[in-house]
Amino acid sequence: MDIQPGFYYHIYNRGNNSSQIFFKEENYFFFLTKMKEHLLPYVSVVAWCLMPNHFHWVVYVHNLTISDTLTLSEDITKTKNRTLNQSIGILLRSYTRAIQKQEGISGSLFQKHTKAKVLIDEVVIEPAYWDTAFGTKVNLFEGKTYLEACVQYVHNNPVYSQLVRKVEDWKFSSARDYLGMRKGQIIDYELINNEGLIDTLTSSESINIVIVGIGSNINADENIAKMLEILKGEVDVLQVSTMIKTKPIGIEDQPDYTNGAVKISTDLEQTDLKKMLKQIEDRMGRDRTGPKFGPRCIDLDIAVWNGEVVDEDYYTRDFLRKSVQELGGVTKK
Repeated sequence: MDIQPGFYYHIYNRGNNSSQIFFKEENYFFFLTKMKEHLLPYVSVVAWCLMPNHFHWVVYVHNLTISDTLTLSEDITKTKNRTLNQSIGILLRSYTRAIQKQEGISGSLFQKHTKAKVLIDEVVIEPAYWDTAFGTKVNLFEGKTYLEACVQYVHNNPVYSQLVRKVEDWKFSSARDYLGMRKGQIIDYELINNEGLIDTLTSSESINIVIVGIGSNINADENIAKMLEILKGEVDVLQVSTMIKTKPIGIEDQPDYTNGAVKISTDLEQTDLKKMLKQIEDRMGRDRTGPKFGPRCIDLDIAVWNGEVVDEDYYTRDFLRKSVQELGGVTKK
């Protein structure tokens, strides 16, 4: 990892082949002890989150190298330098050995390379840079710095992954420390308060994770792009699927459709979200006087609500199933 002192970084890794890395509750606590031992001499931890198959750290780097003096005898001492990268490697290897012994497995537990992204606004970073293997892509919302957006993303990762409905319900992150529900020993409270980061997280109503189906066959590319910009002003847009060209259903004498889906988070209930989506359709000029399967500038339908299918079209339309699977799929049967 290319890391320099004096900067904030988002550091993350996942299980090899996206495999599980935490099997029992005590595994999470053991990993936290390793973090205290191997990270804190080098960095201030701003936020952290341990997920079943990956982890996130947001840190401020103070030192790249620490010197340890070992007393070998009364007259002989030895100085050993250890870098932050080396220390992270030791952390992951020692944790891996413990899990291999516990689970009776062999081979790599983590991906070969731990990743680090610098969090400064002067560096051009793709706003949705977070690897979907580590959760969900998130956009850099207007008015937020990369640091603020990353801290918010890390804490919301268990919600985006539909493990919990509220950030504070996942105890293996620093969210509870931010909310004053716990006084953990890993994050640097003084730094967080000085940076104004404590206000990035508040106890909230349950967040709903929703996948909305998208369809258009009138200036499809332009209208879908316009719809997404409007939607971003109403909810948090987490991820957009690949768009798929499909033949029209019912009335064949019309242009092919462009279909896909968008994954969002919202505190709106299902009825209110449906109303809001229809308002977006109306705002974009949706003509509701034509035939049911006629051309349309935009069509928005809730397909999956908190992991559960709520639109019967999911079972009959391959393109909708494919888009839903790309965005995380269905978690409830």
